[in-house]
Amino acid sequence: MQELKQYTQYLPEVKRYLGELEHQDLWWTTVAMVGKINNENIDPQLLESIVDTQKEFQSLRNMMIEALVSRYLNQANSEIVLKSQATIDILIRNLFERTADVGFLATDDDLVDFLANPETTENDADFIHRRIEEYVAKYSVYDDILLLDTRGQVRAKLNPNNPVTMSRDPIIQEALTTNEPYTEVYRHSDLFPNKPKSLIYAKRIEATVSGESQTVGVLCLSFEFDEEMESIFPKLSSAEEGYEIMILDDQGSVIATNNPVIHPLDKKFPVPEQMRTPKGDDKGLNYITQTHGYQGFKGLPWFCYTHAAHSVAFASSKTTEDLGVTINEESPIYLRDLDETNLKVSTLLLIVILNGKITSLKKDVKSFLPVLDSFQDISRDIQAIFSDFIHHIHTVLVETIQNKVKFSATLAIEIMDRNLYERANDCRWWALNSTFRKVLTDHQDQTPIEEEETETLTDILQYINQLYTVYTNIMLYDRKGKILAVSNPAEAHLIGTILPQPQDTSACLGIQDTQAYVVSDFHKTELYNGRYTYIYHAAVKHWHSEHKNVGGIALVFDSEPEFLAMLEDTKPKYINKTVDESTFCLFTTPDGEIIASTTDTYPVGTQITLPDKVKHSANGDSGSLRWDIGECKYIMGYKMSEGYREYKNGDGYTNNVLSLVFTGI
Repeated sequence: MQELKQYTQYLPEVKRYLGELEHQDLWWTTVAMVGKINNENIDPQLLESIVDTQKEFQSLRNMMIEALVSRYLNQANSEIVLKSQATIDILIRNLFERTADVGFLATDDDLVDFLANPETTENDADFIHRRIEEYVAKYSVYDDILLLDTRGQVRAKLNPNNPVTMSRDPIIQEALTTNEPYTEVYRHSDLFPNKPKSLIYAKRIEATVSGESQTVGVLCLSFEFDEEMESIFPKLSSAEEGYEIMILDDQGSVIATNNPVIHPLDKKFPVPEQMRTPKGDDKGLNYITQTHGYQGFKGLPWFCYTHAAHSVAFASSKTTEDLGVTINEESPIYLRDLDETNLKVSTLLLIVILNGKITSLKKDVKSFLPVLDSFQDISRDIQAIFSDFIHHIHTVLVETIQNKVKFSATLAIEIMDRNLYERANDCRWWALNSTFRKVLTDHQDQTPIEEEETETLTDILQYINQLYTVYTNIMLYDRKGKILAVSNPAEAHLIGTILPQPQDTSACLGIQDTQAYVVSDFHKTELYNGRYTYIYHAAVKHWHSEHKNVGGIALVFDSEPEFLAMLEDTKPKYINKTVDESTFCLFTTPDGEIIASTTDTYPVGTQITLPDKVKHSANGDSGSLRWDIGECKYIMGYKMSEGYREYKNGDGYTNNVLSLVFTGI
């Protein structure tokens, strides 16, 4: 209790209840003393019962205050943990995609051939520069890309304002010699001298020269780290909320911050360690965590450190709507133990009053009756306070659930948009593979594809699919929609067949530029074993003209496990087992078609009837509401997708998706 009392000064509701109960306790003591002084003939056992019952009341008062403070503390702890974990996990999910990017781009035929050729022309250099520009036009998370030879000489770069021509950064030698699939560093580098620090992904580039594999250089990707963090921080904690969120390196230096005035970059903290739960001090609550990782990837040894002043941590939420929820005895969050203790104290006091009245009448000590009447008034007042008290604790519990489901819905849809942004990038970039363009251009000119060419196409597709495991198959097709090669050997029987959904194929083959792409509706397809998914298309351009299409590439997204993992990873967790087990999450269309689900009650492809408020949400809208399903009562959090970067924000693609999170009450 003493440990929790430090927080009462920041909790006006707790102070109010504590004041009311202490007033009743003082009045109890006063009435008992007056009764004892003025009634010498009263039974001593009766007075003893009054004292014992007062002790029970004091015990209940302490229990109630402790329960309320601990609920507020749980709410504050939950909030700071959610914000911290989400901040670093969203970042790491993004960086996981970068590890695949550097692995694939380092094998790009054009980049390999350029570095393998010691006598390149100005035209060759222009071609490679355009190629890199095309790449960053799709993967807009990079601010620069460098190609270097094995001595550190810069052969090509994206950013003309980057003055580097030669580098001695040790990352080059490390990339040339490591057995790891890539090298990742965050620090200042002479590769990008205009930046204080750079997050760099590097990989050696190898070419086949005279029949032998030879290392010809290094690829370096510079990730837009500062810009990325500026997009993450506001989504998880607006500036008005007052949470101070930082990313620290393993030495405790601030490398990203949502409050550079209080916590500037490079500010030093003690060497960080993972915390099991938030810790309080005289300044507020603090929490330090590392990422949970994504598909085994954890990136550099970074931490997220979040601080919330007490006034911030315990502030009442200005965005929490009053849902008018009443918690009854059947609810899993009903505080039965407190209610029973309240009833016990009321009953004990009632017994004391009845016994006192009987004793007073027997002994003809009528002067004690007014004292007993006063105790009866105290009993009624105490019961009213405690009933209101328990109702208030229930309200705090409901608000905690509201905040959790709303935050989880926001987090899930944010991760979905970020993930599908990558899918839109993948299809457009892979469609520009020079080998694909050359082979399909020859095929367009009525030349049949030779078996050796099919093997080459297949090898490239399989290599891509090994790096980007979120697809069950990647297919190349010609202008008639006929499948020419696939990445999945188990689906080689599709070669020579016509792609289903001809409207998607036709739309793809009508694409005018290299930035456009086509996504199927969320549908059941034989390309995904009769299950529901999205298929991403981009046009393969004629080798001599980007205004002419010679075919397309189709990516079958592995939606079932990928979407389920997003929902499971962001699903709120509760200590109360019944509440935890009642919680489930959905992705749906605005019309209520289920895209993904964590419960068998709502399988993918079925329909759920959505309230108008949710169905007609604008992009980025979020909130919570009470939702009764049969006999079950839920609090539901929702968020309508709003895209990520240019994805679904002016790129020509519209696909509204709702994230819904339900918790039973």
